[in-house]
Formats: sequence, C-alpha cells, structure tokens
Amino acid sequence: MRKIKLMSCILAAALAMSACSSGTASNTQGGSGSGETEAGSTGEDGGEETPGEKQKVVWWSWQPSDKVMEILLPAFEEAHPEIELEYWRGELPDYQKKLQVAIASGEGPDIMGIQVGAMLNQYSKFLEPIEPVAEELMGADWESNFLEDALNECKAEDGTQVALPVSVSGVQFVMYNKTLFDEAGITGVPETYEEWKADIEILREKMPDVVPVVFGAKGTDVCADMFVALSQQYGPGKIYEAEAGNIPWTDQVFVDTMTAWKQMFDDKIYQDGAIGLQMYPDASIKYFFARKAAMFMTGTWQTGSLFGNGPKANGETKDDEFGMFILPQMGPYEPQAVASTDWAIGINKDSKNKEAAKVVIDFMTGGEGVQIVANQLGASSANKNIAPDNLDEVALPAEKDAVESGMKMIENSVGKRLLSNKELVNALGVAMQDVVTGKDINQALQEVQETFEGLQ
Repeated sequence: MRKIKLMSCILAAALAMSACSSGTASNTQGGSGSGETEAGSTGEDGGEETPGEKQKVVWWSWQPSDKVMEILLPAFEEAHPEIELEYWRGELPDYQKKLQVAIASGEGPDIMGIQVGAMLNQYSKFLEPIEPVAEELMGADWESNFLEDALNECKAEDGTQVALPVSVSGVQFVMYNKTLFDEAGITGVPETYEEWKADIEILREKMPDVVPVVFGAKGTDVCADMFVALSQQYGPGKIYEAEAGNIPWTDQVFVDTMTAWKQMFDDKIYQDGAIGLQMYPDASIKYFFARKAAMFMTGTWQTGSLFGNGPKANGETKDDEFGMFILPQMGPYEPQAVASTDWAIGINKDSKNKEAAKVVIDFMTGGEGVQIVANQLGASSANKNIAPDNLDEVALPAEKDAVESGMKMIENSVGKRLLSNKELVNALGVAMQDVVTGKDINQALQEVQETFEGLQ
C-alpha cells in the first residue's frame, strides 16, 4: 500500500463567505479553492469541525499513477497546505477488490476513483450526487466545461450525476516501434488488414526473435474493448443498439465481428498464447518495452508511457522512436475510435469530510491537478478548457503525431468504449476467448445473448 500524506487548505475564507450568502461562487475554469467553507462550521454530515483543525481526506484509486502523483501531490500541498490528503493506489483489479470489501463493511475512502460503465453502475448508490458540488465550484453553467459524452458516462442509471470525468481515452490502437520498422525496411503504417499482414511477414523474416504484435488478451475487459471497436467496422453503432436490447447479440454484425476476431488469430497476427497474457505488465513491460515486440495492442492512454521517466525510458527501447496507428480496416466501414472517460472521481456518500473532499474534486477536474494530468500526454482532458501545454517537449516527430492524432481521434470518436454492465462485459470477453480456442461463433454469441436476457 502506498500512502502519501499532504496538508491542504480547507477553503476557510470562501466557506466563510458562503456561510453569509445564499449564492454560490462562479468559476468557469474551476479554479482550486472556489468551494471552500469556514473552518469550525458544521460539516454536511452534521459533524462539528474544530477551528484550525487539519481536515483529512482519504482518496483511493488506480489512477493517477505513482509517476503522476509525484508531480501532482506537491502541487496540491502548495495550493492547499491545511488539508491532509492520504492517497492509496493499487492496480485496478486490486483497487476494485479493496473498495468492494470496504463499502460492504460500511467503510471506505472519502474520494473514490471511478471507472465509468460497469464499475460506476455498481457503486453509484454509494456516491454523493455531484451536480450541486460542481455548481458550487464552477457556477451554474458548469456542464459547459466538460465533454458532453464524458459527463453522460458519469451518470447513474437514474440520470443522477455521481462523478466528474478527469480524462478520456480511446481504442483500438496499435503502438509500434518505428525504429524497428525502419530497421526492417517498413515505411509508413498499414491502413488495411492486408497491408498489416504484409508488414508482419516482413518483421517475421527480418527479425525472427521479435514478436510482430503482442496482445495481452487475458482480461475480458481488454477483449471487450477490441470487440466494441472492431464492430464499428461491420455496423457502426450497432453494439449500442444491442446493449439497449434493440437487436440481439446474435445479429449478423456480431457474427462478422467475431469472425474477424478469430481470423486475426488464425492468421497469426498475435503471438501464441495471447489470451493467457496480461496486458500489464506482461505485454507492455516484458515484451514491448523490452524490445521483444514491434507492436502492442493498446489505447490512446499508452502515449503517456513514452515520456519522462516512463516505461520507455526504463526499458530496452529508451533510444527508439515510437508511433501509433488505429486498428487497420478489416470490414466494409473505415476504422473509427471509440472513447470513454478513462477515469472519473466522486465523493463517498458516507464521507465525514465532504467540504475538504470538494477541494480535491475542484483541483482534479478544473484546477491545476487536471492540467498536470493532461501534461502527462496519456489521455485527453475531459475538461474542454484544459489541453496539454507542453507538446513542445516532445522531440520525436512520430511520438508527437501519436499524441496529437490520438486526441483528434477521441474528438471524432463514434461512440463509447465501455459497456455499462460488468456481467455483459465478462460474458462478451469470455465468448471471444472461447471462440479463439475453438467454440462455434454462433454458440458463443448465443451465450452472450442469454447472459444479456438474464440481466433484464
């Protein structure tokens, strides 16, 4: 467990003003400190705050990463030296397990990192409605600060806004080692499946010790990401119709999608045993950044690993140049990115420190914190007012293009990346893995349909 304790401001002056006025402060940029309340006032939970007492906020999440927190937490300490922030980070599966146990026992952090879709639906009833908080912090037009789709993904099934988005990322992309491509004599990037296969054959011939494309497809959520993106090439938007119950999961568009998925394995696009390999750290650190693979199936968030003291700098690839391209076209429609909120942030309904928690929300969704996250170049900001201000630091042309084209793809994405029900995601991912190992496609999709019907 990693705990980082910081002292940060309780918003004393602003809270004192709000205590004397029925109006709310307006700050369209969401500047830190706009939601402060007077020290010594009664908290929302009815608990008495002692004047001058440090307010402690406990935050659990899987994002931001340790690398980002090394920058973010000192900045928070400087801006808010009277709040004690205790941060715990674990990988997403570990975090979800820890959170589930804590919430089930009536405990839990003040602030939760939230993955939209299935996880948000699972925990929405434990989250404080965030719309009044956002209005207090950013003014009546607070919604105009955010990407509309990202905000909608942070709503519970009943329409209540329970979290605010921080960053947005998309799939399905291929990160490639341009230096290895150059060494193999490959110029440009493939746009069609046939071009991709040809490049893979060149890599196999010229670099027999290098895996052409590494894919960590052990996680059912990773497989579902691929299915959502790939299905757009066979029927744009059809997967959302299936999620809404308007067409069955046995529809021909999904048969075609699953057939294309299996074809990639039959054609040896990916390494043997791909469905038994974790995306992180196996496919990424042990293969791609160890220079044992020329390409890596991933999303736009991966560009953040290329800069600073990230995996690239610490791997065998530290002197290489990287790039990224969208999954090449296999179906009748051009490939398009699907994008979702990468991670969001919300307040535990049972928090005893809601006023201080608002400061963290403000910092991370409209203040300096979200700018720091954007500058890591791993995802697009969900706040439309925030964009990276450090792109000039990216020296290699292909890497700068990867960041800029990824952001553009997200702006023009054709739908959400994450489906809303965890059981459905698992069923779809299992069906994809079963098809690779020999199950009949129609039978696998029928099982997905049965799972879906059981959820209704």
